[in-house]
Formats: sequence, structure tokens, C-alpha cells
Amino acid sequence: MIFSAPRFVVVDDNERHLLAITNTFQFLGAPCLGILYDPSESLNQDHFRGVRCLFMDLHLTDGQLSTDHRRHFALIASILEDNINKNGGPFILVVWTAYEQLSTELQEYLDVSLDKNKPHARPLAILSLPKDKFIDVESGNLINPEKLRQAVLQTIISNPQLAALLGWEADVLVAAGDTLASLLNLVPSEQRTSKQFPEALDILLSRLAKETVGPSHIDVNPRAAISMALAPILSDRILNQDIAEETQDTWKKAVTCHGATQMEMASQIEAGEINRMLHLALPSSESLKPTDWGAVVSWPFEWTDDKLRFLTGLTIKQMMCEEFRLRSTAFEVCKPVLIRIGAACDYAQNQRGPIIFLFGVDIPESAARQMDSNNRPIKLTDAIWKSPVFIMPGASEVSRLHVHIRFPQTHLPEACSDWVVLCRLREQLLMHLITAASNHTARPGIVQLRVT
Repeated sequence: MIFSAPRFVVVDDNERHLLAITNTFQFLGAPCLGILYDPSESLNQDHFRGVRCLFMDLHLTDGQLSTDHRRHFALIASILEDNINKNGGPFILVVWTAYEQLSTELQEYLDVSLDKNKPHARPLAILSLPKDKFIDVESGNLINPEKLRQAVLQTIISNPQLAALLGWEADVLVAAGDTLASLLNLVPSEQRTSKQFPEALDILLSRLAKETVGPSHIDVNPRAAISMALAPILSDRILNQDIAEETQDTWKKAVTCHGATQMEMASQIEAGEINRMLHLALPSSESLKPTDWGAVVSWPFEWTDDKLRFLTGLTIKQMMCEEFRLRSTAFEVCKPVLIRIGAACDYAQNQRGPIIFLFGVDIPESAARQMDSNNRPIKLTDAIWKSPVFIMPGASEVSRLHVHIRFPQTHLPEACSDWVVLCRLREQLLMHLITAASNHTARPGIVQLRVT
């Protein structure tokens, strides 16, 4: 599965060689895209999306005649920087050369020369292979496809973390295929004809969408409706696949630093980055709207006493000092926000009416807080929910979202259309907030006389 699932991309300036290599991978059952390199034309970035194994000649422009290796290294670096997608995931680089030491020199060059702001362009491993061991460089005929397969596979296996992640990606693809198969199996066999199948599948998808978001809201986003119906099935299939013993062994080799004596606690920056990946959807990678369930928007009004008093009944100082227990010196580094909540079914079915937002503040961990007599930060009211630490978009230090459950606001959808979205809470964290808000507002109280 490791070999067949990742996408292979071959870049070569020799058409015969390109055809031979791509034919090799197709013979082995691996998805492969061949790109004929022309230095006068720009490469298409879309061709590199999701690449897992990238093959390039070390000397793309003038064959083996040149000894100016740094010039060729620079060309490879520019191709990686310009074409590897920042959300593409891990990949290995295979360079065709008979001189193994050149791959080491290339690795050292890329470590120093690749743009530090483009860490996604850095290959996890570089493998050098002599092209003439696998194809006849004169005729372009295949020599030993299986030997090439084993050479690439051994490079992947030698890095158990890479092998585990690529194997997981393959498992996800298998689970997605199984989910689609189970969906298509619902179409009666007598309707699986070229004439009847499209309409039968349309009816099936329409029924799923109708029961998921309601009949009057399918047209808003039918893809989202079907995704909501299929996502739990896909997740269950991923988690409950029958995993081979070899795969289990790979994962055990890949995850080894979890013992208490082997791994230090994550720093604030590390925790902030990991938590952001787990719990925040960012505008840079996803389409976000202010009305999305869980959207975190910048305070969309004037940040003045009059406006805040109109919406909450409190001035800025009352809210920040008396509720969030901050010192006045912290006001400049703390950012007020609104978080879109509400019932999941109301959001899914796009129900009419005002949208509920909760008032919150993005508070850096370093912000000055009010202290008690023991010089510890004063405990906040139970009505304030705190998120894990994050590095919020555009920030350089960790902070937490503090959300006050007692200060909800409602706004009409059309009034929110121009609001600036910072991020969106993913469902797990959003449900944690909504549950906390629900439990707080529904908690019972009793009348009792206290005794000593």
C-alpha cells in the first residue's frame, strides 16, 4: 500500500527517458505524472500537488557534461520552492546520478539555501540512483522495474515516520473508496444501467442531503450536506480498518518518544502550534465566513465604552478588569472577538433568524493579570471558558481565547457579511465551548441555610 498510494512525479528533459520511467511506475501500479522539462517555460504548480516521490535529473539542462553542480543544485532548489504546495505534505526527492556523493552535497546545499519561510519545500529524504541501472538510456527501454521499486521502497521504509504517514494516507484513500462503494451499493442492481444509474444516484444523494440539512437548504451547499452525511462513516472506517501486522510494526517504530523519561513537555510555542493545527481552521487554508459555525471574528464594532455598554452593559474597564481580571496595562495586547455558536441542527439546516455570538477576548499568556494576596492570578468566574493555548493567525506569542458565557449577542446574517474572520473553532473544541455554555446556563440552584 505504501508504494501504490503516494503520487509519483517525474521531471526530465529527455522525452525517451521520461516515457520509460513513467511506464515503469505504471507497470508497477503506481500513480505517476511525467513532466517534460523546458527551461523556457514555467512548471505548473498543480502538477506537484500532493506529490510524495519526486524524480529529477541532477543535471536538468545540459546533461552530464557540466561540473558546475551548485548551479544545478540551485535549479532544483528553485523548482522545489516554486512548485511544492505548502499544504502538500511530506515527500522524498530522487535524483538520477551515478555519483552518490552528489546527493549528499545536494542535501547540504538545500539545508542551507532553501527559503526558511518555505519549510514545506524541503524533502524528508534524498535518494540518488543511476538511471542506466533501470532503463536503457539510448533506447528508453525498461531494464528492471522491480529493482527500481525496491530502491524507492527501501528509502521510504528506512524512515519509519515517513512510512507510517504515507501508509496512513493510503488507509484513508482505501476507507474513502470503501465509503463510496457502500454508497453505490444502495443503488438497486436493475438500475445500474447507463440510462438509469445517474437518476438513481441523484435520488440517493438527494435523500441523504434532505435528511441532513432539510429540503429547503440543500441548494445552499449540496456538497457540504453530503459530506456531513458521509464524514462519520469515513471516520469510522479509518479508525476500524483491519491493519496488517507489518503496518502495526511500522507505527511502533515511528512513535517511540512517548515514554515519560524520554520526552520533555512541549514548550508554549510548540503547544500553541500543535493546538492550532488540531483545533483551528485558518483562512489561509480553508474558506471561512463570519456566519460559519465556530467562526472567530475580530470585534466588528467601535471599541469604545459607549458601544460596549450598548451591547453588554459594561464599559471596557469593567469588562476587562472586573470580568476578565486583567490589569489596565494589558488592554493593548488583548483583542476582543466574537465566536459564533448555536445549535448544530440550526446551522446545518440554515435556519432563519439572528445568529448567536459570544463575547470573548484573545489574551496572551504574558498579559498582566490581577493577583490575589498570595500573588497568584485571581481565579476567573466559571462563566468564562478558556481555550487551550494557541498561536493565533498573525501572532508571535501564545494566547488563549477567553469566552464569557454571560454576554451573548445576536446579529442578523446580513449584518455580519463584512466581518473579518480570524479563524474557526473545529467541531471538537466548539462542542466543548457550547457544552460549557449550555451547562452553565442550565445549572440548577437551590435555597438552603448554611450551618457551621
